[in-house]
Amino acid sequence: MNANTLKMTEMVSKGRESSEPVALLTRLTRVRAKLGGLMSALGVLTCFTVAALWINQPMRVELGTWLIPAQAYKILQDGFTSVPSVAEEAAKIPVTLVDKQAIDHRILNSSVERQAVARYVSNKYKIAHAVSLDFVDKAITVSREVGLDPTLILAVTAVESGFNPFAESNKGAQGLMQVRTSVHTDKYQLFGGHHAALDPDANMRVGSLILRQYIAKGGSLDAGLRLYVGASSVFTNDGGYGQKVLAERQRIRDAASMKLAALGGKTL
Repeated sequence: MNANTLKMTEMVSKGRESSEPVALLTRLTRVRAKLGGLMSALGVLTCFTVAALWINQPMRVELGTWLIPAQAYKILQDGFTSVPSVAEEAAKIPVTLVDKQAIDHRILNSSVERQAVARYVSNKYKIAHAVSLDFVDKAITVSREVGLDPTLILAVTAVESGFNPFAESNKGAQGLMQVRTSVHTDKYQLFGGHHAALDPDANMRVGSLILRQYIAKGGSLDAGLRLYVGASSVFTNDGGYGQKVLAERQRIRDAASMKLAALGGKTL
């Protein structure tokens, strides 16, 4: 091989070496462009789907069932479904029959109180703060529907299930407030049937409505709690259930008030 031929071979070799990174970069750029286009298309499709679900119920069913995985669709569907109120049913029970000790619309009206109570519940019952705060907010909402003190609802929930929405007893009591589903099936019709017993929103509403009914029937908060726990009459010993609920209610109220006191009673 002469000198000229050797030189030309070296130049070709160097040209190939220098062109390989450029070719690789070009291919990567093309792939990235394709991926970008795909992600943009998916983004547009997602936005369209969400808008359709928000606006149109029939379209929600048609699109949701084939564009979204089943579990994700259920979560999205639930997010667009409002929880029925039991206020109308609660209003059938005259407020004059409800012990005033079971009513307090002034408690838990500030975010400071709610956060303080959520922290107490989280620490005592070993649940995430965000979850406990959600339970506190549910109790506040339900308390306005049934006309009861939200800390009373929280106390009954605490004693009954320890804030476990899937709790079930061997006597057929289910959910947050341990409602005996077989006895109160009719009250779940508003929520689609007895299968809603383990739904926290439905269970807390049904349980709180029953509590209001029993307080009115018994003539006092103490008697209502005895009936709620399953005592055959207002004179039957409840095994200390009522005292446990009232003690927990007081601790919840203390948790809220101590936080307020620490901040000089300022409402946020």
